[in-house]
Amino acid sequence: MGAVLINPILTIGDDPVADDFYHIVRSELEEYTDVRSLKTAMHLHSTSLQSDEVLVIFNKQNDEYSENVLQLLRHALLMNCVVIPVSLYKESRTPAPIISLIQSFEVVDQLRQRRLTHNNMDTVAFALSRLIMSKIQPTMSVDHMDIFISHRRIDGEEIAAGFYNEFRRRADEVEAFRDLISIKTGQNAQEEIERNLRNSDAVIFIDTPLCGKSEWVERELQMALGLNLPIVWVKVGSTSGRVTLKVKPAGSPHFSFECLEIDDLIQSPNIVEDIIHKAFQISRNNAMTVIDHFNRLQHLASSKKIKLVSINKKNMIYRVEIPRKFNEFQYYQRSINHVLQLFGRNPKTIDRTGFEPLISELGFQVHPDLGYHFDSGLLLGPNTSLNSTNSSEPICVDSIDEYVTSLQKYLSSDKIQMDKKGVVISGAFPDYEPEFQQQLTDAVFSFAKAILDKGGIIIFGSHPTFQHLILDLARRQRPNDYINAVHMYVSKYFVTQATINETTNRATVYATENINNDCAESLTAMRQAMIADEDIAGIILLGGKQHAHIKSGIDEELELAQQKGVPAFIIGSVGGRSSELAREISVKGGDPINTLTEEQNKKLLTSLDFRLLADEILQSLGF
Repeated sequence: MGAVLINPILTIGDDPVADDFYHIVRSELEEYTDVRSLKTAMHLHSTSLQSDEVLVIFNKQNDEYSENVLQLLRHALLMNCVVIPVSLYKESRTPAPIISLIQSFEVVDQLRQRRLTHNNMDTVAFALSRLIMSKIQPTMSVDHMDIFISHRRIDGEEIAAGFYNEFRRRADEVEAFRDLISIKTGQNAQEEIERNLRNSDAVIFIDTPLCGKSEWVERELQMALGLNLPIVWVKVGSTSGRVTLKVKPAGSPHFSFECLEIDDLIQSPNIVEDIIHKAFQISRNNAMTVIDHFNRLQHLASSKKIKLVSINKKNMIYRVEIPRKFNEFQYYQRSINHVLQLFGRNPKTIDRTGFEPLISELGFQVHPDLGYHFDSGLLLGPNTSLNSTNSSEPICVDSIDEYVTSLQKYLSSDKIQMDKKGVVISGAFPDYEPEFQQQLTDAVFSFAKAILDKGGIIIFGSHPTFQHLILDLARRQRPNDYINAVHMYVSKYFVTQATINETTNRATVYATENINNDCAESLTAMRQAMIADEDIAGIILLGGKQHAHIKSGIDEELELAQQKGVPAFIIGSVGGRSSELAREISVKGGDPINTLTEEQNKKLLTSLDFRLLADEILQSLGF
């Protein structure tokens, strides 16, 4: 599977616009799939195509294509490859005669529909990349998104309406939900908002100056963080006189506009295009977590605990055979059989209705009397708590994380109860660009969820963003004991007793004193108390700000942990101070700071597969 790109120099000739457009598409695709670039006649002559590849060709303004190009097109049609002709100009809308019935991707029309000029060609190049990815792996690509617009009505209704209308103009790419428009008269507003938020692929947060007063916005952001939904933070309005947000979705906004009116969205359409592209970019990264969880599934298969069989790679369909745990009969029993389809987005209703016909074509027809040939058919997406279909039905929707975790629990043998089962999550957003913030949020989410899934306790020092992510996630994953599942340490230097009291119904809260009205001393006292938690078994350090003359928070917490003999695990791949620390310790050597092998600690430094890292860390701690 992959993309095969015919360099435009072989069809259009020497054209700077075409060359720039081509390289943007190629660079974007290389982030997500294998790309073969054909630049010479020899490449065309010697290339052999596979049926699951997508061939991209730039149209000429006439029909005079070289024989090597035509021969490759004949080969592509013979192999049933998907062919995407690209028209850069009005004069080149018609593809080569041999593929004349195939609709071209028309750049000029894309620019017109989006109200863009040729200065925004890169936006259309990104759109073409999404289209190509949707053809390579239809279920893993994110080429159409359900977007939830979060805003405060009192000062954000007009601009939110402007965004909504502009999103509707791009209905082939996004479907938007806005409460005033999308909720019908008589419907329960809260239920509809929560349902649509759960089914969204991303949240566009329009942060106007009075958003900090809105309980609705606070609740929507809490839920989005707890579900690990991608959030694009768009800050609108002056910085002076703003009400501080109770829930911050990240370290800093992705976009900031001192003054933004509806006319600006119409006259400068690249504003909306950039926001949509950012949502797609973050969502594509979120989609890759599905591959990480699939690696966990493959790990179970390689250890012979399950059998994993590929049925259809293009549509990401697999069969899982699971041994029955209890065999109380003397007679043979077949394995539990599941048929899975993986999605890089939330599975939609059309995916659910199309699942049975698709697997029927692959040999899993429903018997009129005996029903399905499998025990469960599952459509698995990236986000947690997606149970839009009752899990008691033979075909249901869930997240791949929940599925693999349930398998691990089913297959695990009973263990001796641990004396200490608390893990500190220590971190903060480094001072890097907003587009990288989701990576740290993904890491915190993965480690926190793994701890909760395995019956552990999360210990942390009330980071303003991670606090709401962790608290909402704990309530969702451990509804019967979420207060005991989280130990949250706060300093009275930062919060009042009233604020502390409000949080006690969501976590076990430990408040430390304000020391001499000094921030550094107060933080040290809080960190000392946190590392002295009687349930602590280990500490995970990630991110953190880099200061030239001041000791970073995670440096201090690492020192305290080492003094107490607490195993420490430094995640270098998220950047920031933890990356520097991990490399410093790797180079310096000395006594080990945890029980992982040298190879495993190298993975902590480089891997972005956070859930697999979490599994290895927790296993080393006895979970």
